[in-house]
Amino acid sequence: MINILVLSHCELTKELIKTAEVIAGKQENLFYIDQDIKNENLASLQEKISEILKKVDSEKGTLILTDMLGGTPCNASVLLTKNFNIEVLTGVNLPMILSAVFASKTVNTAKDLADKVLSDGKKSIVNAKQLLLERMK
Repeated sequence: MINILVLSHCELTKELIKTAEVIAGKQENLFYIDQDIKNENLASLQEKISEILKKVDSEKGTLILTDMLGGTPCNASVLLTKNFNIEVLTGVNLPMILSAVFASKTVNTAKDLADKVLSDGKKSIVNAKQLLLERMK
């Protein structure tokens, strides 16, 4: 099973994880860090991520999901790609977390999981009104 680490600013991550586990149940391979933007910097967050990865990173790798490209959680994660077998996706949302949770049990590598989650995440972003109107024709 591939581990999943979710990172965001403030408490967004905790709430996404809580919601995902209401839907999918408690997940032993799902981890998170909320960045305290008042007291964290790139180096301190990178150290927190490294500590978790040292405990959970496996031969299959770890998928890291972050809130936004260019944000400290993303930047800290990308800098660790040279030291750990990780993949980093940005723009995390609830469908991406659920996709990661369910697919992590069947895919072979973090790269395969990243590809699946990226595809599913893109499919989950739609103009709901437009979609409904098209289906009503």
